[in-house]
Amino acid sequence: MLNVVAKRLLGEVSWGLKGRVVLGAVLSILDMATDAAVIADYLGRDETRGYGFSLFAMVVGSLVLQLFMVVTQNKNRPRAMAAEMLIVLTGLKPAFDCARVVGGHEMQEHHAFDAKAELVMSKGIEMGCESIPGAVLQLYAILKSGSRKKRLIGSVVVSALTTGVSSATISFDFDGKDFCTA
Repeated sequence: MLNVVAKRLLGEVSWGLKGRVVLGAVLSILDMATDAAVIADYLGRDETRGYGFSLFAMVVGSLVLQLFMVVTQNKNRPRAMAAEMLIVLTGLKPAFDCARVVGGHEMQEHHAFDAKAELVMSKGIEMGCESIPGAVLQLYAILKSGSRKKRLIGSVVVSALTTGVSSATISFDFDGKDFCTA
């Protein structure tokens, strides 16, 4: 009963959505930063260089899919598309998506989907291409090498937290009816 009451309360109050979306954005940006640090660490040593290239490929794959989503969303507005692409390439897309959802931005007529759907798709791309496979790869590398560097373990923890918070937020906030309103 308490779970149902808490879920309804958090679903109805605006700070509940804001808190979940902001936490997800902060973790996503932190995940990208820790992954970049781990990639630099892995590429700096011969025995882990393959892991570094693999993790780099995961991050690039995530960015490419997000760029494709931006092109789909803004195909009739080249300037908006260029600005959104820059946001994706800087790794700040989670923060911008968060601001749009929390700010209640309306869907513009040239958009293919609304801000909430864009956030859900971005999170899905990030989880499927970067957070989940990156955490598995990093955990494998840590276990195989026997390294216990805090930076490496922290990156795995941040990836796991990002995945958990993102998937919980998506399942809590997304009802499927308003996914694609165009």
